[in-house]
Amino acid sequence: MEKRGSLYSQVMEKLRKKILTGEYQVNSKLPSELELMKIFNVSRVTLRKAIEGLVNDGIVEKVQGIGTFVRKPKKVKRIILSSAVESFSKIAIEEGFEPTTKIIDIKELLVSQNLAELLETKKALFVKRVRFLDNDPVMLENNYFPLPRFKKLANYDLTESLYSLLHKDFGIVKLISKDTSVNVTLAKKNEADLLKKSIGYPLFLLKPIVKDENDKIVQIGKEFIIYDRYEFHI
Repeated sequence: MEKRGSLYSQVMEKLRKKILTGEYQVNSKLPSELELMKIFNVSRVTLRKAIEGLVNDGIVEKVQGIGTFVRKPKKVKRIILSSAVESFSKIAIEEGFEPTTKIIDIKELLVSQNLAELLETKKALFVKRVRFLDNDPVMLENNYFPLPRFKKLANYDLTESLYSLLHKDFGIVKLISKDTSVNVTLAKKNEADLLKKSIGYPLFLLKPIVKDENDKIVQIGKEFIIYDRYEFHI
């Protein structure tokens, strides 16, 4: 993969910014190749590589013989300031998507001191998953579950809804998250590769802290979410 500082990636970032700020609006046609070459003072090869990168990111769409258009992807709507924990699978189905999951890694590990203080244990079960909507990757989850309480979780099919599993097989009545934070970050190589986006692609960074009805930690997460496939409501 090309480094972020390459000329074509700089053009990608500038085009992406124009789309995000509304200068090039959803469903509008981008200026012609010649116009964009003059705007960015680059060659046709560089411009086409930048456009292709945006096509791969799902931001624009080429229509043969007509031009390149800004794409409007469907979004999942999520309420962020509610203490009630929402299942990704449940939300996706309600929004008309088919959710699927790919397991990237499951392992027991020693956690950092800061994480150990939150988990109230030095060991955790780490689960890394990629979540899909209609076969498009939209979220990379990095979840930590305190051990030994959730040791058996590794024996389950974790491609299914984790929250449904916790309710059904671990006797957890209610899942609560009052300390979730949301920031914006740019995809590094690992996130970009797993989410099939370019390095530097904007992502929401969600950090949920989930507890049960007895105020015991169930999960601490770090979720990278494709910015244009999620809509947070507060």
